[in-house]
Amino acid sequence: MKITGLSIDGFGVFNGVTLTDLPPGLILFLGDNEAGKSTTLSFVHTVLFGFPDGRSNEKDYPPLNGGLAGGRLMLATDAHGAVTIE
Repeated sequence: MKITGLSIDGFGVFNGVTLTDLPPGLILFLGDNEAGKSTTLSFVHTVLFGFPDGRSNEKDYPPLNGGLAGGRLMLATDAHGAVTIE
């Protein structure tokens, strides 16, 4: 499974962000402190494993700049081809 893109409707400070056509291989996110690198990683984790409930210690990322909470990941798989997880 490879992540080929992502679209964030509302997650933390992100609203209406879309990354598409990510190349195969290792992708690095570089940026200053507070640029959103950890928020992006948390978004991917949240879409794959679910939003935290009140019982977990995971940080919650409500949409601070509008939009519906969440988004989608676009994946490429060997078994099923292109798949989108929302």
